[in-house]
Amino acid sequence: MLSGHIHKLNTLFIMFFIAWISFVPEPMQFQYKGWVYFLLVLCLIAALYKHRFSISQYFFQKCDFAFWLYLLLISVNIWFGKDKKTALNFYKDFSTAAILVYFLIKNGIDARNIKKVLYFLCICAGVVSIFGIMEMFMKVNIIYEKYVNNFFYQRFLGERMMSTLMHPNILGAYLISTAPLAYYFYKSKDSPRIKYFNLVIFALIICAIFLTFSRGTYLAVLFMLSVWFWVKRKKKWLVAIWLIALLLSFISQLSVLGDNINYRFGLKNLWDYLKYGHRTINYFVSWNMFKTHPFVGIGLSHYRMLFDHYVNFQLDYEVMIPDSIYLMHLAETGLIGIIGLVVLLLYLLKNALVTYKKIVGDNKELLFAILMSFVALLINMATFDGLLWKTTFYLFWVLLSILNVTEKMTLEKYAE
Repeated sequence: MLSGHIHKLNTLFIMFFIAWISFVPEPMQFQYKGWVYFLLVLCLIAALYKHRFSISQYFFQKCDFAFWLYLLLISVNIWFGKDKKTALNFYKDFSTAAILVYFLIKNGIDARNIKKVLYFLCICAGVVSIFGIMEMFMKVNIIYEKYVNNFFYQRFLGERMMSTLMHPNILGAYLISTAPLAYYFYKSKDSPRIKYFNLVIFALIICAIFLTFSRGTYLAVLFMLSVWFWVKRKKKWLVAIWLIALLLSFISQLSVLGDNINYRFGLKNLWDYLKYGHRTINYFVSWNMFKTHPFVGIGLSHYRMLFDHYVNFQLDYEVMIPDSIYLMHLAETGLIGIIGLVVLLLYLLKNALVTYKKIVGDNKELLFAILMSFVALLINMATFDGLLWKTTFYLFWVLLSILNVTEKMTLEKYAE
């Protein structure tokens, strides 16, 4: 009986955690992270009680090998970084959050509750989208006007949607990770009333994705749809989306469109950005960092600290970042760290694909939607520093953990 109550409480806390990363802006997440970690630890202890405090069963199952290997490998450069204290502090915060979120979700929910948690995530995304759409049309965001200082607020207000997530790129990454799930729930076999409600959520998310005007998010949408139609063997649709993308690229060049669209997607502006923008500079800086420290990297949280050593001019602090989690790993953790990340992702995706081939019916479609959400986030994270923002960092581990849980769908009592 007590074990059942603990399981329900853990599921409720996971939903609270999803609401926290959806609605609470970055500065407040950072300010109160200690309390959230404390609650995560309490839930973890309760879950351990359910497992009769079997440490090996809870933390060291076969599927956890790649996770621990990743954390071990990125810890290596702590001893080689210029400022070992900075690297150690970053690693402690990074690994603590990863361990708490990963193991609580992986062991705290089962196949029966996956849908509940993911459906709640979609509802949260719908609410975030509504708030963002109001922000765009009313040209005001009450959160940043009165309660939370947002460095990007005046820059993007009325031009690109921020909603509760501070920055359009972060919002775009969050929304693109929920869109496949929202589509799955819309297509699932529910009553007409629920189906219409799910359609509204999906439409709101798609509308909000467009209003972020995030090029990385648009690219992730294009590649996600390409993977989707390729797997579903709908080659006509695959050709159609690329033709539509080319048509939209042509339309975006027209001067009659708003300055925001033309500035973000006009060919001349894109070309100028590629030649002179900070991203191109940072790509070369990241490569030079890797060349000088190929095996262990320059050190965790050292990118901005050592940036001036690799360029002969000054950039704003805000843009002294590679805008890619993969380049960040390459520069700060070297080959050892990037290998750890690749092994983690490949191991997880391989297991998910093996599970996908085994299960049937609605569970198969659900797993496919989860995979698409995670793949979309991975593609999007190639275009911004996603693991340095609390929401996308937590979301990464939430989706990764849930993919591990989906292996339980192969059990006969969950198969259809």
